[in-house]
Amino acid sequence: MTIPPLWVGLSGFICFAILGALIKLLRLDLEPFSLIAPWLAMNTLAMGTWIYWRSGWSGFKTKIISIHLIRGVIMCLPFLGGVYALHFVSLSLYSTLLNTSPFFLVILAVFWLREPVTPRIWLAITLGFVGVMICLKPGWENFSWYLLAPLLAAMSHAVGNAWIRRYPEEPEGRWVFYQELSGSTVAGILLWATGGELPDYQHFMWMGLMVGIDLLAMTTVFFAFRRMESSRIAPWIYIQIPASAVAGWLLFEEIPAWTTALGACFIIFGGWIALARKA
Repeated sequence: MTIPPLWVGLSGFICFAILGALIKLLRLDLEPFSLIAPWLAMNTLAMGTWIYWRSGWSGFKTKIISIHLIRGVIMCLPFLGGVYALHFVSLSLYSTLLNTSPFFLVILAVFWLREPVTPRIWLAITLGFVGVMICLKPGWENFSWYLLAPLLAAMSHAVGNAWIRRYPEEPEGRWVFYQELSGSTVAGILLWATGGELPDYQHFMWMGLMVGIDLLAMTTVFFAFRRMESSRIAPWIYIQIPASAVAGWLLFEEIPAWTTALGACFIIFGGWIALARKA
């Protein structure tokens, strides 16, 4: 049975929402570097083991090593800032800001990837972005500079996903491995430079769960982006907003405002319009 790439990507977006909730949970006890460095190192080890088991040392060979490393650093630094800010903002607001990435992704699809973007796709993106603004409106009443961190992370995610589209022949696992290797190296250096401490055994157990969810999310999203136009997948990234709202309610008893529900309606409707587009 062949699973449509869109559904594969959709499962990855939901996994990212769950991952955000777990990050916020661990941030109650850990500083950003103490969380990010060992977690990404575990991701690197897990994905590296998988690649070696499947293809041996040849699985690590790539003709675009510089792009992998630059992309990893570009995505890591804003992500570190976002993890820091997540301790000070609600999960639903964080997810809302992070999910402005499709707006930037479509711009990159037009001017960098040279992909055709039909009026229907622009309408879908616009509806999704309006939904994001509706969700965001209460947050701007008490503006905080912490809100800029997930916005920068959204931009870096858009750039990272666009790079995947430029090199569709590169396997998903290799993208994940070098991204996590770059991120863990940067975070590890910062952890050492700031004199941070490693987490205890219990936190490492939680990180093991995060590793599984994170690798599943990244692999499925990479799979989808390599097989579909970026502008076609972009509206569905917004599904993380209602998923994060549910996770925030279950774990932190954060009750989303009515604006979140209204925004989610725009988001889902925009995704439906994109899905209905004829190939």
